[in-house]
Amino acid sequence: MGSLALNISFLTYGVATIAYAILLGLIVQKNQYKGEHRWLGAAVVISIVWSLFNCVSAVAGAYTTNMLFLTVSYLLPVVDWLKGIAWIIFLFNHLRDIWNSQNNQRLSRSVGGMITILATVGFIIEMIQFASMWGVFERGIIGALPNYSKFAIAFFILLLVENLYRNIAHENRWGVRFFCLGLGSIYAFEFLLYSDSILYSLIDPELYEARGAVNIIVVPLLAIAISRGAKWSVGISLSRQAALHVVSLVAGISYLIGISVLGYYIQSFGGEWGKILQVSFLFAAFIGFIVIIYSGKIRSTILVILNKYFFMYKFDYREEWLRFIQTMTDFEDHYNLHERAIKAVANLLDSPGGALWYRDQPDRFQLAARWNFRKDIDEDLKANNELARLMETSHWIVDLDDVEEGKIPKVDCAVPKWLADEPDLWLIVPLIHHNELKGFIVLYHPRAGKELNWETLDILKTVSLQIASYLVEQETLKALGIASEFEAFNRKFAFVIHDIKNMASQLSLLNKNAEKHGDNPEFQKDLKITVNNTVEKMNDLLSRINLIQEPSQATEVELLDVAKILKSRVDRFIKAGQAVELVSDNSVEAISHEDNLDTVFVHVIQNAVDASKNGQMVHVSLTQDQNYAIVKVTDEGEGMDRDFIRNELFRPFRSLKEGGYGIGAYESRQLIHNMGGRMEVKSKPGEGTVVTVYLKKE
Repeated sequence: MGSLALNISFLTYGVATIAYAILLGLIVQKNQYKGEHRWLGAAVVISIVWSLFNCVSAVAGAYTTNMLFLTVSYLLPVVDWLKGIAWIIFLFNHLRDIWNSQNNQRLSRSVGGMITILATVGFIIEMIQFASMWGVFERGIIGALPNYSKFAIAFFILLLVENLYRNIAHENRWGVRFFCLGLGSIYAFEFLLYSDSILYSLIDPELYEARGAVNIIVVPLLAIAISRGAKWSVGISLSRQAALHVVSLVAGISYLIGISVLGYYIQSFGGEWGKILQVSFLFAAFIGFIVIIYSGKIRSTILVILNKYFFMYKFDYREEWLRFIQTMTDFEDHYNLHERAIKAVANLLDSPGGALWYRDQPDRFQLAARWNFRKDIDEDLKANNELARLMETSHWIVDLDDVEEGKIPKVDCAVPKWLADEPDLWLIVPLIHHNELKGFIVLYHPRAGKELNWETLDILKTVSLQIASYLVEQETLKALGIASEFEAFNRKFAFVIHDIKNMASQLSLLNKNAEKHGDNPEFQKDLKITVNNTVEKMNDLLSRINLIQEPSQATEVELLDVAKILKSRVDRFIKAGQAVELVSDNSVEAISHEDNLDTVFVHVIQNAVDASKNGQMVHVSLTQDQNYAIVKVTDEGEGMDRDFIRNELFRPFRSLKEGGYGIGAYESRQLIHNMGGRMEVKSKPGEGTVVTVYLKKE
């Protein structure tokens, strides 16, 4: 008995028992053992019992024949497990009150179910272990399962405590700071203890005996929190990023512990090949670990599980909005605005990619951009399509998984076949600006399952409105840029007019003096020099500028025979020795303006001829459907890439031709628009270009 005073374990756990007893007295004094605080008192009471049992266990060796001491010693692991469960229930109890007050009983039930499973499985393990100590079962029948159970409890408590501190309202952190530090420190030590025991298949006795000292150090921190009257249930919300980091950290540690244990057994039972097999296994496992770390799908799956079971709302709106704004305004990103818009929405839903259709033409939506979009889709959607009208009038976000037989069930709206038949496509998100559909984004299915509930729909509608305003603003800036370029062009031309005026004045003066001095040889000599200089100046001006007038919006149109006008223009190219071939219906009438239409045909066919090399044939065809006369001009030249067509082709002063002004394409499309038609360009580098002009028949 005299040696008890020298028993470090007995002393530390004894002092810990006294410390927890004092903490319980403080709880009673502060009246924090009733109502929502009852589980705090219960956890502290169980901690007192746990410390007391450890004291008894420290001296149990001296009384091996005493039934009381043996029972206490055998019950110690059960009380150890019960202490952890009590702290988990304490934390969950306050979170459950918050969730229930916010009508989120589903989340409360889900987390409660997880705790019930954890407690039930742990209780069964502890009871089997307790029974095996009395000889009911063979000792060691469940192996290291008790250590795994306590390892899981330590992880669960660390997760809840860490999130409690990070996400509680700032004004309440003063009251809980030391509580989080204290309880977190205890179970961080427990986590280290049981991870070490799992790795080496036994508990380090020195670490185990140090728990008493750890609790002595930590209890004063808990007492400070209790004395400050911590508000446990106010302002708590779990951080997704913190939860993800903690889960990833613990999962990574568990993975490394697991492969270390397996590597140990491989070496033990591998004989002479054991070392080689162990090294090979550990290397392969390490490579697998790196792959897992960088796996977007695994990260997405973890986030989905965390959002589903631990959070009332699916999105951390502050973080999501900041990320959205950063993506949309990231000018250093090599993506253009349309691609950044796709990326912003895809990141929000964890989708791997998508595409954006935009209303460049007055009557249809064309593919404007792709981001990680692997499908070879280049279809257009007419502006008067019933799907476009549905999205415009009701801001409907289309879930393609709900489409049945090509229609949206609730509204009986048909979805184009090229969208409905693609199994990888998931959502169609409309981009609305001032109640007008400007475009839509099509997304792939997310990497992990996503529930399309009211919260997802609301945030999609919010970001889509913002994206639409960005895109419209960009179009406005482009229009202003074009107007500015024309203004600069006109300013330059004003100086040219001034030079022409001066030359006209000189010629007029010569003409006037010619009547008086026409027979004078000196005058004739000066006349010749002046005329030559004037011609040189005019030729120089003509070589540097072309007078291009922006197409008028007030052009009068009428029903004309397009076939006749097109044939006349093609014949002139053929007579000039150009390789142009025409395939045309006999008579096709459409609403147009003869001079303007001739200007368009000249530009389109001449561009095709210029792009063709070595006498390659340019094919011109005229067909018609119910609504349009359709003129196609096809060449087999160098072609253009999608970005140039989208961003440069129809902007003035942008040209791939050497010495070209880049005004013809802009002028031609404007003339066609003024006639109520549209112009489309399809091209691929190295494969040629197809320009299609649609003219309304009535």
